[in-house]
Formats: sequence, C-alpha cells, structure tokens
Amino acid sequence: MSERSSINANREITAEASAWLAQLESGDLSGADLAAFREWMGRSPAHAKEMRAMAALSRRLSVLTEMAEPLARAASADSGLRKPRARKTGRLVAVASMVTACFVAAGVFFAPSILLLSAPEPARYETAVGEYRLVRLSDGTTMKLNTDTTIEVDYGETMRRVHLLRGEAVFNVAHSPDRPFVVYSGETAAEAIGTSFIVRLREQVTELSVIEGVVSFAKVVQAAKSKAGAAKPAQGRDEAEKPQRETQAVLLKAGQALTSAQIPAEISAQQTVPVALIAPRELQRKLSWTDGVFDFSDTPLQEVVDEINRYNPVQVEIVDADLRAMKFGGIFETSDPEALLEALEDLGVRVERAGDNRILLHSRQAQ
Repeated sequence: MSERSSINANREITAEASAWLAQLESGDLSGADLAAFREWMGRSPAHAKEMRAMAALSRRLSVLTEMAEPLARAASADSGLRKPRARKTGRLVAVASMVTACFVAAGVFFAPSILLLSAPEPARYETAVGEYRLVRLSDGTTMKLNTDTTIEVDYGETMRRVHLLRGEAVFNVAHSPDRPFVVYSGETAAEAIGTSFIVRLREQVTELSVIEGVVSFAKVVQAAKSKAGAAKPAQGRDEAEKPQRETQAVLLKAGQALTSAQIPAEISAQQTVPVALIAPRELQRKLSWTDGVFDFSDTPLQEVVDEINRYNPVQVEIVDADLRAMKFGGIFETSDPEALLEALEDLGVRVERAGDNRILLHSRQAQ
C-alpha cells in the first residue's frame, strides 16, 4: 500500500469511528446498530485501536460533550478527529457512561485509572464497599481488588502466598518457576502457572475462573494464613506454613471455571472432576467490574440484587418471592444503582424507598 493510500485508509477509519461516536452520543442506538458496531470493531485491529484512542482522549480531556455535530461533520467530510473544547457538564457524564457501556458490550475493555503500588511483603490490602484497587507486587504480579475485598500477601524465598480473606480479585501472575504463586481462599488453594485468573470467595465457597494459562485448584485441610504485622521466623517459614494436606488437584485451563463445592473431599488419581467451560461473553461479564459496570444478561433478579448490594451502602431487598427468578439484562455503572432501578420500574417492578439505605422491590400486582 502506498503512503497516500495508507493515509486515506487511516482517515476513513477515523471518519467511521467518529460517526460511531456521534451515534453513541445521540443515544439513538438500536440492537441492530449495536450488533453492527460489534462487527465493525471486530473487523480490524485498527478499528479497535482507533476507538480506544478516542476513548482515552475523551477521558483525559473530558471532551465528549457537544461532540455530535463536529463528529458528524468529520465523518461526512472524511477528515481526522479534532479535539473539541473541554467542558464539564452533567450531560458529559451521561454520554461518557453510555459510550463506556457500549464499548463493554462490544467486548472492548479499558483499564481503570487506579494507582499502582509496590507491595512490601507481608502486607494487607483492603477495599471498601464500592471501591476498586490495583496493586502491583514486587515481582511484577498485579492484583485487581473488587469491592469489599481483603487480601494478605506473604512472599517467601521459595513461595509466593496470597490469602483472599473476603471478596474477589483478578490476578495477573508474573512467571517465576522457582517460586510458586498460590492463592488461598476459604478451604482451597489455587496455584498459578504464569497465568491470569479470577478468584471470588462467597459464603466460604471459592469460585475460580481462568482467563489465561493453567491453574491447579485443590481443597486443603489447613491453609496457612498470615496475620498482618505478625512476626515470622527468618528461616523455615515456607516449610512451616505449607498446608497439612491437599486433595488431588484439578487443572483448569483458559476459559474454564470451578467452585470449591464441586471438588470432592477425596479425589483419586483416576477420578475426573467435571469442569465448566466459560463462554467468552460470560467471561467478559465476570470482568465487567474492572471497568466499573454491571453487565447482566438474562440474569435472575435475585443475582442482580446480590450484585447491587455488594457495591453500594444502599441495600435492595426483594419482597415478593415471584420476582426472584425474573430475568433481567443490561449494562449499568456500579456506582449508580438508580439507573438500574429505573430500568426495573420500566419492566413493571414497583420500587419502594423505605429509608435512606433500604429499597424494597414489589410486584405491581401485589399493590
């Protein structure tokens, strides 16, 4: 391709991306439009790259407001993207949220702007309700902590131990074959082999979902748990803190998930434990919190409410039992439960505000 042809192609991609942003900004995006947007994003890496660049620019300068007209002109004139004036308004926040939601629906993820920390080990890391945190450990491993999560890190000379005491985290593990990386959670131990995976502890049941690589997943009789600030012997620490006993490990590969409840207390070498496959779209939903959004699709309302309550001090309760199995879908900001509640009202659910921190959901016919 000649230099002129390359320039023209780049301008065409910019113009198309501008047109998509203009449509996103207008709010006039049907299901068919969203499907076409996904197809356009997946057609070429250059398309996704251009949209990411625009999203980064809009976030950095807060320039999404008043963009519809100039972007439409850019698309029709086949010209490059111009930087409009920065201007903060309430409409800006709404538009930015909508664009982010559409990017998530299209399978495009952007890392949240959070601080990277170098961890002195052993150490304890926590997030409050509605808070996220990204921690970079001394070996280059990163941990993304979800809402209301507590993690203790204890690195030794021959072992790297992490204890998930509460909540959920995504681990991107730096490869170090001489120092195994093990996440203890509830009654389980997950050992990574240079990989990326999600661990969620819910009512003492651990759920493991593998994003990349391979993870060894086993039950333990007694997993060593460090105490924040407690003194440890300088020698023999790794040997003294090994679990007393582990079950036969189950190996999970990328795109697989398993819970501790599905692992038998005793597994023979010949026994096979069924491991569920995760569809790429489902894995995206599991990771949607890293972008600060809920991503529901045909989800029972009880699960929706449980997720809302994890991220907000305002607690939602389902009063009428017939609503619990009601299926619900949509993409919403975790910090804005009101938008989700409005969507439920549109579906015929009656929302009662019983106080500053309590919301009740009723069936319309129960009035």
